[in-house]
Amino acid sequence: MNNQIHTIVKRILIYLRVSTKGQAHKENPLDAQKTACLEYARKNGYPDVGESDIYIDGGVSGRTDDRSAFRAMTKRLEEDDSVEGVIAYDMSRIFRNGMEYFNYKKRLKKFGKKILSTVEQIIDDGTPTDFMMEWTFAGFNQFRSMEDGRKIKNGMLEKAQNGVLAGKAPFGYINVQEKTSSSKAKRWVEVNEDEAVWVKKVFSMFATGNYSLKRLAGILSKEGFPMRTSKKLYQGFLHRIITNPTYIGKVPYKKEIYDGKHKHIIEEPLFNQVNGILHQRGQGADRSQKHTFPLKGILYCDVCGSKYTGEHKVTKNGSVIRYLRCLKKIKSEKVECDEKYFQEGHIASQFDDLFKTIQLPNSITKRLRERIKVIFESEQKLYEKSRKSILVQLETIKRQKKALVLKFIDNAKSANDEELFASVKNDLEKNEISLTKQLGEVEGNMAKAIQVIETALTLANNCYRAYKKANPELRGLLAKVFFEHITVRNGQIVSVAMNAPLDYLCRNKIKNNALFKLNYNCGPTGNRTRPSSMPWMRNTDLL
Repeated sequence: MNNQIHTIVKRILIYLRVSTKGQAHKENPLDAQKTACLEYARKNGYPDVGESDIYIDGGVSGRTDDRSAFRAMTKRLEEDDSVEGVIAYDMSRIFRNGMEYFNYKKRLKKFGKKILSTVEQIIDDGTPTDFMMEWTFAGFNQFRSMEDGRKIKNGMLEKAQNGVLAGKAPFGYINVQEKTSSSKAKRWVEVNEDEAVWVKKVFSMFATGNYSLKRLAGILSKEGFPMRTSKKLYQGFLHRIITNPTYIGKVPYKKEIYDGKHKHIIEEPLFNQVNGILHQRGQGADRSQKHTFPLKGILYCDVCGSKYTGEHKVTKNGSVIRYLRCLKKIKSEKVECDEKYFQEGHIASQFDDLFKTIQLPNSITKRLRERIKVIFESEQKLYEKSRKSILVQLETIKRQKKALVLKFIDNAKSANDEELFASVKNDLEKNEISLTKQLGEVEGNMAKAIQVIETALTLANNCYRAYKKANPELRGLLAKVFFEHITVRNGQIVSVAMNAPLDYLCRNKIKNNALFKLNYNCGPTGNRTRPSSMPWMRNTDLL
């Protein structure tokens, strides 16, 4: 009789990423990420992670999914049934944008796969506590990304004001650097004489007025215009050359022009002549202006269910009109809808009123904190009882493992004995891992819940003031933290759904407001209930 017991080996993938090549050996280096992920995998029941299970993207941004290792990993997650999910050092390794992260998580969930993080260690149990924590972490990652971007922009502005051309040198110039005694290097740009000849030719030929950009691109391409890549010369590239004041010794940054320290290639009168011709032909308009739409992703049409998008138009006198338009499209499929566009200012004032409505006064916030404190103190006793029960079970398993080893040493006589020993030992270790995980959940559950409530209370107590002071990017982030879904008809907000647990905290303020739709039994996943781990949600008289 064959006593061999077959077990199914669980597999997990590991994803590692740094934003730049230099970061591979600095903050959160790849080796440190790998060590943390392997240790986390071992502790959570995934001891057999091979090199083929580890996917690494070095020197790529987390703001996009255009990453070779990331795409290969995603394909395997969707096709390999033996893989249960992916471990990352932290959530920002997957995506630094909150919406992109949750869209990706939803995509993997269709295949029964999960995302684990060594830093955040979120338990994906579908509860409002977990949902709010994950949103908070994702929002913080996006905030940190935006804050890093702000610091970089400030550094770029300072360089521009000092006449330094930062970043990759445009065609006609070359980046140069010199190492100094310090850890930093001195960087500047110099004229690339081989390319500068072609820059002068572009300006001189277009200045005659005899060429369109398209025709000029064709002629210069045949003459051997030296593109830095294998791409063929196109008219847009020429447009960027003849509108770039860098070639007259200036440093352009954020629509401002500063005097540069680099050598010019083109004389200013020729530059002005060429751009005058361009404007006369209607090709000199600024097409780089971006429109930040704070409600992107949460504003929907009440008629057809499509999302709204923000757009803008520039009038003849140069003023900008911003408006919102229904996409009339759901999942790339066009839908019938007669909703017309309307100016953004109209919806913005209504959105301000929403924040005024939900903002909690100091008196209510204080009473909520006191009430929640009392509830959590009583619930803490139940958690302590569960904790002691798990510790007893863990101690029992340790004694069983010790007894098993001693018995094996005394009685092992055949291969079957070894197989049986290995099988029983494996079962005990599985139970030990499971109980250790439960212990961590129990010990962290109360602290996590209190942190969630405190974060939500602080936000709800200051939401309107914070929203009015924030820049457009942060306004968009705040909007997504508070609101799950907003619908509009004929330019009017007709329904609003808030994210948990903010909807519970603000319940008494919004329950009589016809705009707000409250649902205490279900959340974004469609199956959320009020769990025992969130005792404050079971009470209807918090205020």
